[in-house]
Amino acid sequence: MTVTGSGSGQPQFISSTGNRSLSNAPLIKNSESNQIVMLDRRSWKNLFAYMGPGFLVSIAYIDPGNFETDLQFGAQYKYELLWIILVASCAALVIQLMAANLGVVTGKHLAEHCRTEYPRVSNFILWIIAEIAIVACDIPEVTGTAFALNMLFNIPVWICVLLTGLSTMILLALQQYGVRKFLIAFLVFTIAACFMADLGYAKPNAKEVLKGLFIPELKGKGVVLLV
Repeated sequence: MTVTGSGSGQPQFISSTGNRSLSNAPLIKNSESNQIVMLDRRSWKNLFAYMGPGFLVSIAYIDPGNFETDLQFGAQYKYELLWIILVASCAALVIQLMAANLGVVTGKHLAEHCRTEYPRVSNFILWIIAEIAIVACDIPEVTGTAFALNMLFNIPVWICVLLTGLSTMILLALQQYGVRKFLIAFLVFTIAACFMADLGYAKPNAKEVLKGLFIPELKGKGVVLLV
């Protein structure tokens, strides 16, 4: 893949050859080139404009499903698995940065790139893997929310699962009115605040936390869990 362009201020082009013929895709549409606004001053408004998409991405890491899973394993293995979370988070950050850069440069998301670069059979396999990954990620989200509702309101778990599914369908239906970044940011901050309050209540041993983060150690069933 190569990047070509001129010094006349025109949009650059991406030239790529894969399992298809040579094509040129502009970084931006020529009709939109005069709509790009370069921010020449610093302000909180501009900062929040750039941070908006970050809140959407953070949902993958700050959610009831992740917290519920982490709390269960933390109660069972204490600080033994913290270093795994640190390594996985760093790896996820690198992948997110690469995906973001790819999208900014080419104007396409990963699915579009796969469709363009790979044959149909490979795309079908990738689609199946993606569907399995989505289901695997959604299961802890649903169970985490269901258990939270069960503990808060003493509602049967199966009813909580149905309520969780219903709330998801409602949020999906509201997408036709646009993505509510402020609502998502509010939910993320609420979850983070609850987590910090829980952390203050638990008062973990700082020395043991640092040891678990930076000194890899696995004992007993922790090895099986890592695999």
